[in-house]
Amino acid sequence: MKTLKLITLFLLVHTFFAFADDYDLLVSTYNNKNALIHVNTSEFEKNSFVVTLNIEWVNDVLNPVKDESSVLAINKQLLRVYPKDAVSTLGNVKISEFSNNQIKIKFYANPHFNGGKVKMDLYLIYAENEDKAKTGQWKKVLYSQPKALQVSYYVDGKKIKDVFPPDVKITYPTPKKKSDIDLPVISDKKTEVYITAQDKSGIRSIKINDRQAKSKFTGEYYATVSLFTGQNTIKIDAEDNMGNKSTTTFDIICTYQYDIQMNGGKFYALLIAEGDYKDDYIADLANPVKDAEVFKDVLLSSYMFNTEDLYLLKNPTRSEIIQKFEQLSNDLNENDNLVIFYAGHGYWDAYKEIGYWLPSDAQANSNSNWLRNSTVKDYIGAIKSKHTLLITDACFSGSIFQTRGFKGNQVVAYQKIYNLQSRKGMTSGTLKEVPDVSVFIHTLTKRLNQNEDKYLPVSKLFATMRDAILNNSPNVPQFGTIQGAGDEGGEFIFIRKDAD
Repeated sequence: MKTLKLITLFLLVHTFFAFADDYDLLVSTYNNKNALIHVNTSEFEKNSFVVTLNIEWVNDVLNPVKDESSVLAINKQLLRVYPKDAVSTLGNVKISEFSNNQIKIKFYANPHFNGGKVKMDLYLIYAENEDKAKTGQWKKVLYSQPKALQVSYYVDGKKIKDVFPPDVKITYPTPKKKSDIDLPVISDKKTEVYITAQDKSGIRSIKINDRQAKSKFTGEYYATVSLFTGQNTIKIDAEDNMGNKSTTTFDIICTYQYDIQMNGGKFYALLIAEGDYKDDYIADLANPVKDAEVFKDVLLSSYMFNTEDLYLLKNPTRSEIIQKFEQLSNDLNENDNLVIFYAGHGYWDAYKEIGYWLPSDAQANSNSNWLRNSTVKDYIGAIKSKHTLLITDACFSGSIFQTRGFKGNQVVAYQKIYNLQSRKGMTSGTLKEVPDVSVFIHTLTKRLNQNEDKYLPVSKLFATMRDAILNNSPNVPQFGTIQGAGDEGGEFIFIRKDAD
């Protein structure tokens, strides 16, 4: 009872000083810790003043105690100012710096405030130690004033100076949240950027991406900026007549693709179609040659392939395939591009985990004339092309084929991926007997015919094919890197002949 009287007397005495320049406050925590808060305010200088809370930990009879673990902070989210927006703190942090003995918070007079008396409600929060404070384990406190610590301050209006930069808002392109999905998308290589800028002292200068912006009678400022493919950061520098400056940035996505510089490279194609088998125990296939012919026509009519650089092998033997691989390894250079296409029987030895292509001279009872996937991979590595793309409707060994995932909304400059060497493969995913009517090859040629883009990276081509194949066949198509063949992260790109 004696303790209660002492605390009550203390609260009554200090209520009298609630709006003086310096005064005290008692706070209590949920775990029976008590702290005297000695409040001090600084002079108004450089358009600001500082409120200092000196913390003294006490017991129930207000005698000082040693407490080096408990900390207090100010919850800036709950900060209330009267008149509203007369003064404010800088930054977007939700909690002030915490301390065991002293908290400082700086207030700035806003330029529209003409001066006078200001009241600020400060809400203190408590943590048992620094570790809990750092992890956000805060608790409310009880006050000797209702609800919060209220600090009163008088601001001399004659001393208020404009120290705030212009208020800048982007009106076009409309900025959104900073994620690949929500960023504004521009399809051209240039765009106009429009902003509004307001300031009490007037606007001296607006620059957009370091270019002086022009003004319109509507009060908007604008400038034309050049973009590169992918994510671009737009920077706006604003300065008012008092010399206050600000920099605002926002991001946009540019989908425009600049022309690819090929450095004299050519497009080659080796199309291998196996349908007429010499061994009666290996079933003939009616469609591989037809499919290869259709694929050939698409490449020659629509894409950057020439007749003299396209080789169609109809029902070749193992030796003929090897000879053509040898020729390509001698003829191609580091600027050239190569497509290898195979349609025919394949065989997957599940026990040995070895995949084979079956040339026309293959025998069912002997694999001596079969063509191992590993041999194909070795030739792909030996051919010194910039890009080699393997397209096969037969099995291809999973041990040398590394699938990869793709970000559907990611925009990449095609020149960048073209400059890097690639060894990629696209397969139907089958490990069993090849169907004579191939959904995989039908979808491939259909998508290439339907494409209207000048540049078609193989990853984008595969993305347009995958669902159609999954929905119309039992196979799971795959696209990825052929391991150990010299891939450096680039990508084969089909280039249309008739695109603008």
